[in-house]
Amino acid sequence: MSTPDDLSNRPASADPRRAVIELAELAGGLAHELRNPLSTIMINLKLLAEDLQDLDAHPRDVRRRAVLKVDVLRREAERLQSLFDEFLNLTGPYALHRQDVDLNLVVARLVEFCEPLLSTHNIRVTVDAAYDPPHCPVDEKLLRQALLNIVINAQQAMPDGGELRISTGMDGDGAYLSVADTGVGIPNQYHDRVFRPFFSTKSGGTGLGLSITQRIIHEHDGTLTFHSEVGKGTTFTIRLPLK
Repeated sequence: MSTPDDLSNRPASADPRRAVIELAELAGGLAHELRNPLSTIMINLKLLAEDLQDLDAHPRDVRRRAVLKVDVLRREAERLQSLFDEFLNLTGPYALHRQDVDLNLVVARLVEFCEPLLSTHNIRVTVDAAYDPPHCPVDEKLLRQALLNIVINAQQAMPDGGELRISTGMDGDGAYLSVADTGVGIPNQYHDRVFRPFFSTKSGGTGLGLSITQRIIHEHDGTLTFHSEVGKGTTFTIRLPLK
């Protein structure tokens, strides 16, 4: 029997019917995410037009309300831009700029970037770096983005704080990076949906972060898996070939 990971690693051309279903799910998810900000923009534009008709009679009130509505429009436009950027990261072509990269150094740079934010959420970061640093031919920028998506996911899973442990090492003929949190965990009924685009259990989340991460790792001929227990936490593991 195929596991969810097996299915997610299959090329789309292997099953045309599945490819059509995935495309429909992707389009449906995008339409759903676009609906709310577009609705908010349309409502505020209508209200703004009504206010401007009353500009001569109540100029101060109209200006004050107009400023508030323009701020809402700006935020929703930024939300749409962010959504489109993430969608393109998921579906657009990738041009990998591979270099021989020290994975320990990638982790060190990531921690340096993330630790100030994590500490404000009472999250302690520990690193278990391999004594003999594993080197892989990767696009460091994309790999760091993939790891950052996992770290953000972990931070959101620990609303009351906790511990984040990042490890590197060798695994047979490859290398691995693992990110473990002590968060709320992922319920079993969601395990086969974790990497699906637009799936999120968090309010306001687009559900694209882990889908993008999975694609980045697949582009590097690697794998992304996870283990999770409700109330104990989740560990995501990236495995990459050495050559």
